[in-house]
Amino acid sequence: MMITSPILRTAMRLILPLSLLFAAYVSLKGHNAPGGGFIAGLIAAIALCSYRMSNGPKALMRSLPWHPRIMVFLGLSMALGTAFTPLLFGEPFFRSLVTVIHLPFGQEIHFASAAVFDTGVLLVVIGVAVGLIQRLSEELE
Repeated sequence: MMITSPILRTAMRLILPLSLLFAAYVSLKGHNAPGGGFIAGLIAAIALCSYRMSNGPKALMRSLPWHPRIMVFLGLSMALGTAFTPLLFGEPFFRSLVTVIHLPFGQEIHFASAAVFDTGVLLVVIGVAVGLIQRLSEELE
């Protein structure tokens, strides 16, 4: 279904990028505080589905970097790779690597491999939600 409101279509130009930015913030904050890939994926999926309602299914598919099935595959690969990689080095399953990356001018980035897992979960949630909405709408048409 497409809502043909020019007000919604215009508002989505601001709402979509802000929602995706907020989803990125929630995802990155997630391994140190409440949040993470699942909640960020839901936020992004709701924003993308709202965009689909205002601009149509073709506009949504043009705006996605990959097909939803590819997003699910990449996300599952990242999550499973993060889970099983420690076994190759004699570490327990799901062991998280934590390191500090030193940048110029004395800046440091705290990096945990849990962020890669969260990104995989985010991709799975977005891919499943958007793919499900797309498929259900195809059935109705």
